[in-house]
Amino acid sequence: MTNERLLEDSTFVVVDVETTGMNPIEDRITEIAMMKVTGGNITDEYSTLINPLITIPAFITDLTGINNLMVADAPPAREVVPSMAEFLGDAVFTAHNASFDWMFVSQTARRERLLELSNDRLCTVKMTRRILPFLPSKSLGPVARFLDVPIPQRHGASGDAYATAQILIRYLAYLQRKFAIRSVEEVLRFQTVPLAAVGIPAPL
Repeated sequence: MTNERLLEDSTFVVVDVETTGMNPIEDRITEIAMMKVTGGNITDEYSTLINPLITIPAFITDLTGINNLMVADAPPAREVVPSMAEFLGDAVFTAHNASFDWMFVSQTARRERLLELSNDRLCTVKMTRRILPFLPSKSLGPVARFLDVPIPQRHGASGDAYATAQILIRYLAYLQRKFAIRSVEEVLRFQTVPLAAVGIPAPL
């Protein structure tokens, strides 16, 4: 495993964002939560509300509980990006449906600070498809319930990030036990290989 990063020496940063909508160009982040996972444990966390400087739609407030008054005194994204980028560092960016969170985080960093993020990305939805292919839904709620992982506040960034971090910890332990996976590079490859290449694992 020359030049490969051993799991026990590597850091994953689990990210969850709440936003004003689904478009990373037109919409904005209203809350971000980040959990560092190192050595099978959550070792640090960062979270903040963000003033999107645009109106939060009512249906988003109904979903996330975040309203315009709550973010009125929160820092705008331009102030948050440096802390966000510092916390992320060179860790593996991890999220449940990682493409969504990555698009918003990377676009925000680019737009607000001309900062280009280039972290490796790990998606726990993709991992779920390979580890728990029999689950009818791979969304965070059903996966968390199956694994008996609590979500302190569903559709709140901190609660969802915490649950995703706990799922990641279980998945990494499982991959080490089941497939003798020892490096970050092996984990990143695992999320994209065909199921037939690894078989269908037994439930965790």
